[in-house]
Amino acid sequence: MKTARSGARVPLATAIGIAAIILLVIAWCRGGEYDEYYSIFLIAGHARPDWPIVPVRVAALRGWYHGHASLLEIVRALRRGDVHPPLYFWLLSFWRDLVGMDLFRLRILSILLTLLALATLARVARHLGVAPSLVIVLTVLCYCFAYTGVVARNFALTDALSLTGVMLLLEAAAQPTRPIALLGGIALGAACFSNYLASFTTIAALGWFAIINRRRPGMALLPALGAGLFIPAGAWFFLAQAESRKGQFHAFKPLRALIDLGRDQAGAVLGALPRYAPPPWSVALAVALGLLTLLLSIIVIRDGLPRLAPRHRELVVSLILAPPLGLLALGAAFNNTPIEVRYVWLGLPYIGLALAAGLRNRPRLASLVIAVQAAAIIGLAIAPQTMQPAARTARDAAALAAAGTLVLVPFGNDGVGIPGPFIAAAPSSLMVQIVRAATPTLPADSARFHRVIIANIEVDAASRALVPRLVALFTAAPCRTLQDSPADVIVFDNNCQGPQ
Repeated sequence: MKTARSGARVPLATAIGIAAIILLVIAWCRGGEYDEYYSIFLIAGHARPDWPIVPVRVAALRGWYHGHASLLEIVRALRRGDVHPPLYFWLLSFWRDLVGMDLFRLRILSILLTLLALATLARVARHLGVAPSLVIVLTVLCYCFAYTGVVARNFALTDALSLTGVMLLLEAAAQPTRPIALLGGIALGAACFSNYLASFTTIAALGWFAIINRRRPGMALLPALGAGLFIPAGAWFFLAQAESRKGQFHAFKPLRALIDLGRDQAGAVLGALPRYAPPPWSVALAVALGLLTLLLSIIVIRDGLPRLAPRHRELVVSLILAPPLGLLALGAAFNNTPIEVRYVWLGLPYIGLALAAGLRNRPRLASLVIAVQAAAIIGLAIAPQTMQPAARTARDAAALAAAGTLVLVPFGNDGVGIPGPFIAAAPSSLMVQIVRAATPTLPADSARFHRVIIANIEVDAASRALVPRLVALFTAAPCRTLQDSPADVIVFDNNCQGPQ
């Protein structure tokens, strides 16, 4: 695909094939994510593993990754510890029965669902008169769409269901058919039953359909009735945990929230290139991406959206704005700022549509945008700056672990997001201890180990507090000497005795 002008001539199968390769490479290259181990332990029946508090070999911990939670057990665990409803986790449980618990294999489900979402997006693009292949490429190269399209979480299923609902409502609007309108609402409701954030785009799509059918109340209400089959059940899960995330985000401040939202929305489309470069290049890249974002916004508003039919333009605009506006409303309601780059993912297919419409007659700019996105996607696949450090830290610790070595792993906020990916990536023979607190007796308790390695993983509040305390304890301990080591690990050797 060389230009926007040639995008319409590229076979749709080729565009889908390119997307599949991109997603597979990312899924293969990236280490385990913090939240993915919620999925793994949940369907294994150990939503919060009860890790031993004494040194133990990794092989003895492998059992926590296996097991089989029933559908009802998944429901109960989600009600106790997660705001999301169970639809994706039920599906993942069935998928696990087919392919096993290997993380890459679990990610294949997300990839298949993302490809289904992209095929549905192509159908939406045809309804809107936009080149489907160019839409697919611009969308799959959106940094956040590619990320959410591979992780073993509920994003991809939500995308597939939400886009299916929008596509069915478009068809029901073009040729009013009650069953199709009802099915569209059911698909949108099912998206909410996979991830509660889908309620933003669901409300936008249902509102659009109701407005264009305002003279036919029966038709206008059908999708809402379909969605209503799922939304109360989804709310049952959300309300059980609505107050549990207060410590996860900072207090809501409108100006700061708007700044964070603008940064994350731009990053969701164009990626995290400034993270891959040192100052002053990182600053220059940030400025350049900011200017490119401004230019693309002007082109979309001035040229892209006006190319759509009025009713289609209203739908696309509402679906682009629904996720950021919904996050602001959610933050104001709960006095926190639930703004992260992954939380705006549901609007990205419609940004891809608007970009494709605006770049149709600008082949050079389209090529530049695709090149920038591709560079960011390469970083997503291989750059450590955007990956959780647990798997990398496990490999570094294993490389430095001789006989008589103990690795101290922070428990973290929940005992899932840090120990989960670390232990999964560590060799079975490695001796580890999951540490909840820096107790004064820890150096003495580990005196029999010649080498103590502290996994330098600080990705949540608990680990950021614990790791410096562990370092201080072992720095002050008799006979322990700090050794040179990679940044991911902190190594202390016992200089009063030889290896055991």
